[in-house]
Amino acid sequence: MKRTGFDTMSSFAYPFYTILHPKDGFQEMKFNKKDSLVVNFVIVAAWLFVEVFYRVAMDFDMNPFVYTDVSLLRVAVITVMVYGMLCVSNWCFCTLLDGKGKLKEIFMVTAYALVPYIIVRFVTVLLSMVMLNDEQILLNYCVLLAQLWGFVMAFTGLSEIHEYGFKKTLLSLVLTAIGVIIMLFISLMLIMLFQQVYKFVTTVAIELAY
Repeated sequence: MKRTGFDTMSSFAYPFYTILHPKDGFQEMKFNKKDSLVVNFVIVAAWLFVEVFYRVAMDFDMNPFVYTDVSLLRVAVITVMVYGMLCVSNWCFCTLLDGKGKLKEIFMVTAYALVPYIIVRFVTVLLSMVMLNDEQILLNYCVLLAQLWGFVMAFTGLSEIHEYGFKKTLLSLVLTAIGVIIMLFISLMLIMLFQQVYKFVTTVAIELAY
């Protein structure tokens, strides 16, 4: 049944509501149509920004990427690719398992589940500038808790939009992970193939030029 009291809530405020009320929040998202693609893109863009911000602004002694060149394009490709693969893989397998969720709703649930990590990661980067190195473990625990809560949100959200029970939701997540691994393997093979083709074409072109 469609509930009342959520129609006046801003679509941009809704992701923060789902952090504290994941079950009710995702139910209302499905029934009251709070699934805004604009909010979805903003969250993914914020995730990309936080990943770059983490790599360039984290305290020197706490930054695992301090000796690595930060490429915005590389970070963008990795984040968007992982996000897209998770959503598409879940949609493919849940369609076979009679899931009721649409691809758009899966995109929204996955994006909403990123919000705790985005907030905590941004805050921990700022705190790393004033905290001692010995206190780094506290920041790591905060990020871990945010990731765990994001998983709980994703689990709850997928359960609601697909109308699954606990076991079927867990099965769908396992299949989703397998699907992502398969996609990554195929992508890696295609990249290697294109590299070989490019190298062959370049070699032939150089020989013809000579």
